[in-house]
Amino acid sequence: MKALIITSAALLLSGTAAAATPDWDGFYLGAQASHGEGHSNDRSNANASEKSIRGFTGGMQGGRRWQFDNNVVVGVEGALSFGSIQRDWKEREHHQYSPYYGKDAVTRSGTFDVTLGRAMGRWLPYVGAGVTVARQEFSLGCDKSLVEATNGCRVAEFETQRSHTSSGSHAVAGVLYRFNDRLSAGAEYRRTHLGSSPVTLEDPNYPVAARRSFHTDYSSVTLKLNYHF
Repeated sequence: MKALIITSAALLLSGTAAAATPDWDGFYLGAQASHGEGHSNDRSNANASEKSIRGFTGGMQGGRRWQFDNNVVVGVEGALSFGSIQRDWKEREHHQYSPYYGKDAVTRSGTFDVTLGRAMGRWLPYVGAGVTVARQEFSLGCDKSLVEATNGCRVAEFETQRSHTSSGSHAVAGVLYRFNDRLSAGAEYRRTHLGSSPVTLEDPNYPVAARRSFHTDYSSVTLKLNYHF
């Protein structure tokens, strides 16, 4: 991932462009597939362990680019993705006698980017930044059968679920290759930080701890295929 950022930045800053540079100006639509990994942390609970999340998503993107005489290319892009970057967890992994379990997940997202690149022959390295709006889902439960012995679930066993729409920011670095006038493909690294996700997960065993505040960060590597109009 870091190598992709360094390579993109080096190509972007280079002043040497190959001959027969394709024209990147215009509209495009495409499809994408991603793998993401990151962390979800309940900051309202000092005893909660940070959860590692990962998963695959797929979606579509579309945008517009403007190419200038010096081969600098400015673009805007919107995208929608569906899938799940998540973790189904059991607290016994960290505390031997804890009967708690749950799920932290990012199930779909929409993004808007502004990018800056330099056309270099058939290659277009670029960097950018933007905003992310994501649908997150959380669940929490308590089940004594998950552990051999416990003092948990003293009042009752339970399971509760909640969802929340979060917004945040991201930074991107990527590179595209132009096959012909119509098709291009490439890879992109994205680092996303979602803001606070306040949800209420009712726990009859600890009713005062129902209000939660999840913070989620994740990185993703995306493969893209675009059709240019």
